[in-house]
Amino acid sequence: KRKAAFGSVGRRIPYRILHVISQDGESLGNMHRAEALKLMDQHGLKLVLVRENEEPPVYRLMTGQQIHEEQLKRAEKKKASPKPGVVQKELSFSSAIAKNDLETKTKQIAQWIEKKHHVKVTIRQAKDSNTDMLVLFDQILETVSEKATYLSKPKVTREGVSTCILRHMSDKELKAYQKMEKQKNSTVKEDGNEDQKSSELHQ
Repeated sequence: KRKAAFGSVGRRIPYRILHVISQDGESLGNMHRAEALKLMDQHGLKLVLVRENEEPPVYRLMTGQQIHEEQLKRAEKKKASPKPGVVQKELSFSSAIAKNDLETKTKQIAQWIEKKHHVKVTIRQAKDSNTDMLVLFDQILETVSEKATYLSKPKVTREGVSTCILRHMSDKELKAYQKMEKQKNSTVKEDGNEDQKSSELHQ
């Protein structure tokens, strides 16, 4: 039996009695399927199954926008959960981390990435630190950028805590990255030659 995608409920509800939650997240109690459908039509909402294993099953009245946002959230979560066979390592530290400690952590990340593991990095904002956590994530990625990229970009998960997941680049991404670096380096060289020429002219 294929699990239906979140939000694709329509009017065919297999249960006679449902526990209904309003679009604001408040419990409206148990009601007959027909009553729930009537409510749904009156408010121009959709009934979405949220918890099937409860007695009676829990349905929530939602707007199309709410369903869309929930689908995005679920897709992001699915993307962030490691694929079968992929090992996910975790590291967490404070934003007030000392430079040499950060270097040690970054080396550890690089070793894990080398083994094709996913690495979840969590940074907690230290009380007296005004370090931008997103800048810290970028610094870490910068150090391992020859091999790693974001599987899940840095985001604030709760107040004062940010997280991201790094993964090893695919061969295709690696080639594109190396090509880009080559172009960047040749541009830098040309700029350097221009500077040299202009300083020779001024002498």
